[in-house]
Amino acid sequence: MNYEIAGEVRFFLAAVLLGAAAAMAYDVIRVWRRFHRQTLFTVSVQDFIFWFILGILGFRLIYYYNAGTLRFFALGGIFLGACIYAWTLGRVFVKYCLKLLLFLTFPIRKGLNFLQKKSKLIKKRFGERKKHGRKDALAEETQK
Repeated sequence: MNYEIAGEVRFFLAAVLLGAAAAMAYDVIRVWRRFHRQTLFTVSVQDFIFWFILGILGFRLIYYYNAGTLRFFALGGIFLGACIYAWTLGRVFVKYCLKLLLFLTFPIRKGLNFLQKKSKLIKKRFGERKKHGRKDALAEETQK
């Protein structure tokens, strides 16, 4: 095989790999978003950082393999890699990763939930005592 053609094939396969890795990285972000609720601002920041990093990696790929000359088959390779990932592993990755994460963090979440309920109960009890103390002090003042 001609050396130039072999280089183009390596370039295309690297683009496919970058597309698949980018799709998987975005699925990791999706798992985190489902596990921990996010505000619109944090979602926007996460998306900006993701696309910024992907842009840098895409530029480095094109610069390294092709001296900065943009080839549309590289963009097609990135798109193809993302589609292949989405059609295969991507269909189950988010669902089962989220289930695994919930399973692994179950004791921690239950412990934190228990502590949160106990702290609310303690705050409620001490809050009631302070209120009664104030009412008793006010009642004494009005009786005098």
